[in-house]
This record gives sequence, structure tokens and C-alpha cells, in this order.
Amino acid sequence: MPLPPLRARLKTAMPLLAPFSIIPSVELVELVALAGYDGIILDLEHGAHGSEALGPLILAAMARGIYPLVRVRSSEPTEIGAALDAGAAGVIVPQVGSVAEAERAVRAARFAPDGNRGANSFVRGADYSGRAEWFAEANRDVAVLLMVEGAGGVAALPEILQLPTLDGIFLGPLDLSHALGVPGEMGHPKVVGTIEQVIDACKAAGVTTGIFAGTGEAARRWMARGVTLIGAGVDTALVLKGLKAAVGELRG
Repeated sequence: MPLPPLRARLKTAMPLLAPFSIIPSVELVELVALAGYDGIILDLEHGAHGSEALGPLILAAMARGIYPLVRVRSSEPTEIGAALDAGAAGVIVPQVGSVAEAERAVRAARFAPDGNRGANSFVRGADYSGRAEWFAEANRDVAVLLMVEGAGGVAALPEILQLPTLDGIFLGPLDLSHALGVPGEMGHPKVVGTIEQVIDACKAAGVTTGIFAGTGEAARRWMARGVTLIGAGVDTALVLKGLKAAVGELRG
């Protein structure tokens, strides 16, 4: 049974769990799906793979019934367009620090008249179909989320939330901790208070909120606050934790 479009899924109250993936492996994508996650965030910002590796990873996610999201390297329109052409269900754009940068990113994810995404309907995202109808369908279905990770993004948030066709704000607690002068202290009152303010502002504007959560406790905390998309850890850390547990059991 096909998944509903990601834009529609994010508007529901059901949390969506998706780990960040910096290991460019089809098998790892399959394992994430088999473990019961709802999606996977293919991380081009910190991963060891480029956009040319996205095709097989996206296909693996779709074949196993989970959403393939891509965190692109920047708000550069060609980065966003390439990820969506490869078939990503949505993009997460990092380090958005101004209204102008936010608007550029959102428009890069939408075809005219909603934006200026480069038009080509012979790509994987369009099933190579060449259908004229696909452009409107992509505008309807593809999700775009902007990462608020610094003082600039927080300050510009009220204006950013007014952008048409924006789907969500994704919070990066680690980067926020550095920006707020408490590097690495993701549980610091300054960081937590800022995150809560952003969540409340997004709720008031009817915009989805996502966040990175490195532990189950953090994930449950933010889901209870109404966060929809949980960046549930990183694949390298999850694999290492599992391997250590296995070794501990073997030697126990």
C-alpha cells in the first residue's frame, strides 16, 4: 500500500520517527525500515556520500515502505532540486538564518507559480513520465522543512512562518546550544526554553515542527509537546550502540 504524501502525513498528529543516516548503504536503509521507523533522513550535510548516491537509497526506502527525506548541504537551489528530482519525499534545509534565505529555499522546492524549481518531468521523482500534471502533483506532495539552528533563524522566525507553502521548522538543539553560548548542553534551560518558544510559534502558525532527539527520553519529551517529525538519532551511533550491546552480552 503506497504511503500518503509526506506533506499530508506531516499535517497529522501522528509522530514520524526517522533517524539521520550518514552511512551510504542500501542495506542500512532497509534495516531502518525493518526496525519499524517511519522514514529515514539521508544526510548530505554530514554524510560521506554525495547526491549521486541518493537514487538507490531513495529507492530502497520506498521499496521498504518508509519516507526518504534528504538533508541537503545548503539552501542552494540546485542542491534542493537535485534531491527532489532523485525522488525524495521531502527536503530539510540546514542553517537557515534569515527570511531571504528561507524564502529562497522554499521557492527552490516548488515549481511555478509557487516557486522557481527547475522543471523536468523525465526524472526519477516523476517516474520518468514526462507528464505535465506531475508539476502540480509535486507541489502538492513534496515537503520542505527549514532548520532553525542559530540566533538569526530564531530572530527571523515570525516572518519565516508566514512564507506560503512552507511545511515545517526543524530544530537543531546541538547547534542552538552553540549559538546560545552553552555549547553541547542541549538540556540547558536556554536551549530548552528557545525550543519551546519555537514550537509554540509554529503551532500558532499551523506549521509542523521537527527536532533532532538523540535519546528516547528526548524524543518522548518533544512528542509530548506536539513535535511531529523526530530525527531519532544517527545511524552510526545506533549501530555502535547495538554492536557494543552484542559484545557485552557475548562477554558477559
